[in-house]
Amino acid sequence: MSPPLPDRIDPWRYAEAGKVLEGVIALAELPRLAPLLVEGGEAGYRLAFGREGGRAVVSGEVRSRLALRCQRCLGCLALEVDATFALAFVTGLEEAGALPAPYEPAIVVDGRVRPPELVEDELLLAVPDIPLHEDGACSAPVAAATEGASQDERPFAVLASLRKGGDAPEH
Repeated sequence: MSPPLPDRIDPWRYAEAGKVLEGVIALAELPRLAPLLVEGGEAGYRLAFGREGGRAVVSGEVRSRLALRCQRCLGCLALEVDATFALAFVTGLEEAGALPAPYEPAIVVDGRVRPPELVEDELLLAVPDIPLHEDGACSAPVAAATEGASQDERPFAVLASLRKGGDAPEH
């Protein structure tokens, strides 16, 4: 078992010391990501802190298999994530705008950053706005799931009947 990921760190001290954080974190521990998942799991990470051009930076890798809900069929959709990133720690937007490539800004508030959030941010960036299986790969189309449903279970049936020019069903 890997040591737990520290909750808050001073990124400048970690960069000066050349620290490396490596291990596995449970996806359930990531509060912004966990509600998007159908089932739990874990993510492997590696965060290598250092100095580059006088800046405190971190190079990271995150790997995981996320179980999302397909918005077409509502089944489980497996998303493999293998992300790498390079962040430079900054204290404001002006400093962030002056960063050279390939660094993205990581804004530091109160002199601390949360490594679990660095991992979570990369996983969230990998999640599509609308998770969908590839065309034809859904387990059960939504239309089949509503076949035979009563009028009360199909809230848009009234609209469909109006669109077809029929009378709205009585309740």
